[in-house]
Amino acid sequence: MIVLILVGAVALGSAGFWMMSRLPFTDHFALPWAAGRAWLLGGESPYGATVATIASNAIDGSPFLAVLPESQVYANPLPSLVFYLPFSLMPYTVARTIWVLWLVISVGFIVFMSINLSGWKISLPGKLFVSLVVLLWLPGVDVIMGGHLSPVIIALLLFSIYMVLTGQDTTAGFILALTFNSFLTTGLVLLLILVWAISRKRWSILASYFSGLVFLILIAFLIYPSWFTEWASVLLNMNISWEWFQSPLMALSALLPGIAEPFAILLHGIFGIYALVLLITTVSQSGRVFIYKIFSFFLITYLLHAQGSTVYLFYIVPAFLLMMRYMAERWKRLGYLLSWVFLTLIGVGSWLLTSFEVDFTQPLEMPLIYVGFPLFVIFGMVYIRWWALKIPKLPYETF
Repeated sequence: MIVLILVGAVALGSAGFWMMSRLPFTDHFALPWAAGRAWLLGGESPYGATVATIASNAIDGSPFLAVLPESQVYANPLPSLVFYLPFSLMPYTVARTIWVLWLVISVGFIVFMSINLSGWKISLPGKLFVSLVVLLWLPGVDVIMGGHLSPVIIALLLFSIYMVLTGQDTTAGFILALTFNSFLTTGLVLLLILVWAISRKRWSILASYFSGLVFLILIAFLIYPSWFTEWASVLLNMNISWEWFQSPLMALSALLPGIAEPFAILLHGIFGIYALVLLITTVSQSGRVFIYKIFSFFLITYLLHAQGSTVYLFYIVPAFLLMMRYMAERWKRLGYLLSWVFLTLIGVGSWLLTSFEVDFTQPLEMPLIYVGFPLFVIFGMVYIRWWALKIPKLPYETF
């Protein structure tokens, strides 16, 4: 088994190296890698102008066809570098190849954890097939090529939920603290989990979460006291306007340009109220009902994300696999057949929508996947609601 894992790791790393050497892409890993390198090895500010130079020189000296993002400054709080600092000590080419492997592992973990939490009983080959679909569909490849952190963050969220459900509250709290740096992505889910912990008097979750958060911030100030003011200065210089807010619901409202603005307000109001209802109704739940509601909350979090992008579509995976589970169980052979058909359509269909001509240097403009797929899963979650919440717990179900 260990040999197979090593062979698989080498194969995936080699595949990532090959793709990055032949396809142009925007690299969202290079700037945080350079920020950590400038700070650790050069004693310079991770928010300084030299970061872009270090990143650009590293790309030029590598075999990869990468370009830097339009905003060529590191604009995240210093504690978020915790994910990148080990890689900053490596040469760019090596670090970027290993980062691809790390993202692939994170995607696989999202799938395996989603299947485990959903209670879908499928074989190991079935799990591997689902993982390959989620990894190789167009948004998955785009995330891996771009080096986005989102799969790591969502994997940590799912793992923390698993820790909560298995009573390992202290570990869950510390893991949640690691996700705070991506607050725009995780803020709503963090709020739900913390409110749920208060309602259930699971004080260890709150204690370890805030302890971990304070520890990260204090360490950041101790080793680099001026990071907060430098970070704030970067944000102020970015001249952020209202156009910065671009949720997936705004893309949906744009399909009706004549009423786009009021329609966008209406959609955000509807889904905002639904998020509030889920928050209120989840606090008293546990087990399977809790899983159904928090997976539904993942869907709403995606739709309300201030900076909506296909890179956050991994938020949809848990609810989608929960839907596949109940289809397979309730419709027997037809359900299993439809489950695999849906998975295949998602994997292959996402590429057919672009005629296999993709520019990884630009954001994916695919409304059918960006908005259509989440809405399809929402309807699916509504359809399976009775099965998921009302039927008796099956003998093999853990939660």
